[in-house]
This record gives sequence, structure tokens and C-alpha cells, in this order.
Amino acid sequence: MLIRSKQFAFAALVVAAALAVAGCTEKPSGSRSEEAINLSQVPAPVKATIDQQAQGRSVGEIEKQTAKGTTRYAVTLGSGNQKQELLIDEGGKVVATNTGEDDDD
Repeated sequence: MLIRSKQFAFAALVVAAALAVAGCTEKPSGSRSEEAINLSQVPAPVKATIDQQAQGRSVGEIEKQTAKGTTRYAVTLGSGNQKQELLIDEGGKVVATNTGEDDDD
């Protein structure tokens, strides 16, 4: 009878460990978020950078992205072959750019 109790306890421990490991592969809630916002909702340094980078082009979609305590703004400027996507940090610095050109060559 004692052997069965030990086997049961060991099996329960294995199942608990497997569930814990499986749970660790999931992203913690709130660790990353994305939200579509308006130009009026961005911080002043970000708005200044958008205005400077737009150079007369229309401002399209703005997405506020938060991950690991850092907030960045993904901004689409212009359209068609004049389309450009910017990633701007909270201080207004452009940290990445992408033009609307296709790479199908």
C-alpha cells in the first residue's frame, strides 16, 4: 500500500510539473499590447517627429505598442509608392523605418 501512495504522489508531482512548464510558455497577460490611436493622443515629441517626417504626406494609421515597459508608436505616412512606416519611441526618436516598396525582385 505504501508503494502505491509513493507512486501516486510521484505521478501527481509529474503532472503538476508538466502543467507548470506548459503554463510558462504562455505570455503573461499585459506584457504586450497594441492600440490604434489618433494623432491627438500621441505625446508632443512623437507628434513633432510625425509632423517633420510627413513632409506634406497624409498621416495614416497610428498604433501605440507597449512591450516590456517600453512604448513605441508605429505610424504610416502617405500612400502607394510614397507610403512609409515609422517606429517612434516616446522621446520622438525614429527607431525604425520601412518604405512601401515591394521586395519581389
